[in-house]
Amino acid sequence: MKEKTKRLFPIYLSAIILAVFTIYFLLRGNLEFLVYAVTLFPLMWIIARTDNFFDYSPLAKWGFAVWMITHMTGGSLYIGGTRLYDSIIINILGAPFYILRYDQVIHAFCYFVITLFIYSIVKKMSEKPKTKSDSFLIILVAFLASMGISALNEVVELIAVAFFNSAGVGDYYNNALDLVFNGIGAIIALFFMHRKG
Repeated sequence: MKEKTKRLFPIYLSAIILAVFTIYFLLRGNLEFLVYAVTLFPLMWIIARTDNFFDYSPLAKWGFAVWMITHMTGGSLYIGGTRLYDSIIINILGAPFYILRYDQVIHAFCYFVITLFIYSIVKKMSEKPKTKSDSFLIILVAFLASMGISALNEVVELIAVAFFNSAGVGDYYNNALDLVFNGIGAIIALFFMHRKG
């Protein structure tokens, strides 16, 4: 296997997973899903085109593939009549928050992965941090960028709900908790990257 193919294999795998689920959702008449496909295919193309320059970590790329599978199955798999995304894993806090749902765990994991990508970009753009304050600024910018992408993701979900007149992504509490769990994932990733050096 060529070095480039080996480096990008998790992204190629993610594209295949997305293509398979795109066909699945189209056959089921779920047009809302096209919003995700339209945003995720270009994102994978950007990651593949910039990987050599930013040297994304294997953890970020494999994490993306794992997220792709968990995200797609979360929206398509039903257990006992309940969509996996709506399943409560551990009932820590009930109505109206419903913590801890599969959806919240996947949001935290997704933004853990996104923050790993952003960290690589910010680190490359600043080259070698010289002081502790430089390191702190890299972490702060990576966190804020991740949360900006998090907010953009929620806007994309709102567009999908409004355009396709569906309530598949939840209410205000769901939206706010998505942002909270996105932030938790980002913080865990930054702690992990800071400890890694």
